[in-house]
Amino acid sequence: MFPPGILEYVLARTRLLDEVFVDALDRGFPQIVLLGAGMDTRALRFQDRNRGTAVFELDIEATQRCKLDVFRAKKVRLPKELVFLPINFNNESLGRVLSEAGYRENQQTLFLWEGVTMYLEPEAVDSMLAFIRTGAAEGSIVAFDYVRAAVLRGEGHFYGGRKASETVARTGEAWEFGIEDGAIQGFLSERGFKLVSHYTPSDLEAAYLSAEDGARIRRINETHCIVIAAL
Repeated sequence: MFPPGILEYVLARTRLLDEVFVDALDRGFPQIVLLGAGMDTRALRFQDRNRGTAVFELDIEATQRCKLDVFRAKKVRLPKELVFLPINFNNESLGRVLSEAGYRENQQTLFLWEGVTMYLEPEAVDSMLAFIRTGAAEGSIVAFDYVRAAVLRGEGHFYGGRKASETVARTGEAWEFGIEDGAIQGFLSERGFKLVSHYTPSDLEAAYLSAEDGARIRRINETHCIVIAAL
């Protein structure tokens, strides 16, 4: 059983990051990097919009092997622009793995980092953002979601927060990283990024789960927010 509002959150997150992905294709970004791509299928779903953008998918080998097995079983023809890069983020150099596959630091790049930061130690989040800051061209974009820090402290005033934390903890992968409410702009600025857009759960509801008259159709779990930032 999903925690309250989590399915709605995932649907809204997918829709928003789809739009970010397509915007990068339409603007002619030479590169898109999916960090912890999981079972993401954007490179396939939007291949008709791709005019030569290289899409690098990075994840652990076991996840990518499972994904590729499904594609082979379904006889899915993969786009020529799609590059799968197995990596262990804990002990392999992201820069080396990317550069050996054709990634170029002097090109405008979109980094999609979906459903990952909350499972990392703060130092690992900083390390990834530092790589993007130093290893991507000006104008590059990073989009990621994060958990509100109050949720990590067990504060129960967010809709679905306590249930979501308990569910995650039972999987053996507790949430480790969060950002305080109201602190996102300072967090990004300290790490060399400019805030482009920030979406709270209520912002996502208004954008994707509301009727034409503004009435809310479904409620989103209030544990997560999504940020889009630029170099």
